[in-house]
Amino acid sequence: MNVAVPLLAPIALLPLLGLGKKHRGRVRELIMRSLQEGQLFWTVIAMCAAASYEAAVHLGELKGTFSEISLGTTVAWTAILWHMVIVVISSVLVLLGTMDAADEEVHEASVIAASGTAQAPRIMVVSIWMSLATAVSFTATHVWAG
Repeated sequence: MNVAVPLLAPIALLPLLGLGKKHRGRVRELIMRSLQEGQLFWTVIAMCAAASYEAAVHLGELKGTFSEISLGTTVAWTAILWHMVIVVISSVLVLLGTMDAADEEVHEASVIAASGTAQAPRIMVVSIWMSLATAVSFTATHVWAG
């Protein structure tokens, strides 16, 4: 739930825009536009926060021998620090994506997004890869903490 819902719900819900008259026929363009602007980084930030929480909760529940607790503490802090670094990077990248989107002409961006002939923006590609990496690291943290 903590991986699938944040990753898939925004993309799955955007097609609902086609139900209204205003955006009918522009759903694909709006989905591409949201991805091109780096909005997927918000999902990365949410997954990282959830993963950090799980690692922190598990950190408080460690039991066993000294070496088991020491190893568990190292893994927990590594998971927390990894996810916090990803939060900072994602925050900067979503800011850059927003600034780029604000600088572009709305009509020009819409035509490029609708045509599908332009190369995917670098921020979009990075957001997709970071989403996948975060999904994997969150899942690993969840399994470890469980």
